[in-house]
Amino acid sequence: MTRWFWILGALALACASQQAPAEQPEAQTETPEAATAEAESSAEPAPSKAPASNSAGTPDRSADLQTVLQLVIDDEALTPYLHLEQPDRFPLRIAGRDLPAGIALTKATQPVIVIADPSKEKKPVLVFTEISVDGDEASVRYRYDVEKVRGSSSLRRKAHGWELSRSRVTEH
Repeated sequence: MTRWFWILGALALACASQQAPAEQPEAQTETPEAATAEAESSAEPAPSKAPASNSAGTPDRSADLQTVLQLVIDDEALTPYLHLEQPDRFPLRIAGRDLPAGIALTKATQPVIVIADPSKEKKPVLVFTEISVDGDEASVRYRYDVEKVRGSSSLRRKAHGWELSRSRVTEH
């Protein structure tokens, strides 16, 4: 009987040590809806521990852009405005003059569609108006006209990879 007690105690201790909660970046929002919205459960790629490099050993800008933009479209402050459950909004469509060719992003487990000219698109499009990656800092500005919102995000590269350090979505 004492042996079973020790075995059960060891199993309980092992299970408890494996259930550490994951840290979530905090987002600043200006609307109550965004502050109380729950994040969608979507698979997010693990951030890289070191910046991607090309054959010359310099950081790969397209890999940084991919990671930065994935974090922005997965931002809890933006997600409530996307209304992916409404007709013509899923899969998410994005556009922007600074988007690299061949970028592959996902939102809610589906590939994001890149639109060349959002003015010709009849369906809602998240438009990136400014994308800047400078060393270990990045900033992104966007608009989502169908919901009349604009947003900005600041990101920093830390030892574990890129993380969202500030986010703001405003209605206009």
